[in-house]
Amino acid sequence: MRAGRILIDTGAIFASVVRNDVNHEAARKFIARVLRSRSVFVLSDVVFGETMTLVKSRVGAETALAVGRELRRNPLYGWVALGTDGERDTWATFQKYDDKDWSYFDCAVLVLARRLHIDSVFAFDGHFDQMPEITRVP
Repeated sequence: MRAGRILIDTGAIFASVVRNDVNHEAARKFIARVLRSRSVFVLSDVVFGETMTLVKSRVGAETALAVGRELRRNPLYGWVALGTDGERDTWATFQKYDDKDWSYFDCAVLVLARRLHIDSVFAFDGHFDQMPEITRVP
């Protein structure tokens, strides 16, 4: 793997921190590969919010706070805001692909991939396999 930028999705973050998640080992191995390659994960504000909600509801507030602090301080994660234009484009994408089971957050990741010219997303969500512009990794 060569150095670059990879979008990161909520499920990948969750799998990396929750030991009993079915994708935990795959997530940890992939993160180690990313570290070796000196790549960075691009983390959007909406994915961060979704992650905090998911971790708090399934694991608890203490873990959510620890994960949030790590995501905010670790230089492995480059932050990006969806913003007003991104939100408008996400809503348009969500409406356009109403025949898909994509969540609003999946659409936001696709919008950011297009905007930032990033062709990979670290995710375990099979919905990303339906998006021709991006490749789901690992």
